[in-house]
Amino acid sequence: MKRLFKILAVVFAVQIGVWVAGRIAESNVEQDTDPESEDFSLAAYANGKQYASRSAKLHSGRAVTVFGGTDIDLTAAELDPAGATLRLKTRFGGVKVLVPGTWRVEVTGEAKNGENDVRVADPSTLSEDAPRLSVLADTAFGGVLITT
Repeated sequence: MKRLFKILAVVFAVQIGVWVAGRIAESNVEQDTDPESEDFSLAAYANGKQYASRSAKLHSGRAVTVFGGTDIDLTAAELDPAGATLRLKTRFGGVKVLVPGTWRVEVTGEAKNGENDVRVADPSTLSEDAPRLSVLADTAFGGVLITT
């Protein structure tokens, strides 16, 4: 019984340590979470983050997720006429991005021991002048889901 208690105490201490380290890391990263902003930046370390953009001219976004999860809702945003770029970096976590079905979404990047899953409209069914979102997804031991 003592051994079990020691194991549980160590697990609890590690979890607290990871959480504290996450708060410190997050506070050292510049973030812009204004939903009206043309450029947003998010960081989630050992926790979850939710963001919904209402930008009238979204130009770029960035999200870093480590040991956590991030939900990004872009369904109420309008893209810059020149298009927009979304940079996602995920380590031991996940990012879910919701986009309108009328956007042309192009995803590049690498998934190491994880997956970049894209579930959007077939580009051939969209008009040539459809709003264009480029996603650069760097995933390791986690996943990125982009869906409508």
